[in-house]
Amino acid sequence: MGLMTEHVRLRLSLMRVGVALAATRARRSERGEGVISAAIAVLVMAFLGAAMWVAFNGTMHSAQSKVDTNVNTIGAGSGGAGGSGLP
Repeated sequence: MGLMTEHVRLRLSLMRVGVALAATRARRSERGEGVISAAIAVLVMAFLGAAMWVAFNGTMHSAQSKVDTNVNTIGAGSGGAGGSGLP
């Protein structure tokens, strides 16, 4: 009877150790979640920045070509705005 009691105690203690190890593993497995989330946020911001740069660059090139055209028109004296082109 005493041997069976020791056997049950051994099994219970092993189960306690197993539960403790499982809890530790669960905590360790979530350890990198913040780093991964931060990396994803950085990548999203980088893609948004690149998209904004492409849109800004296209807008500025379009505006620059329109400004150049208007300056050349005014400078040539054709007077699209009603002036002679001279100050």
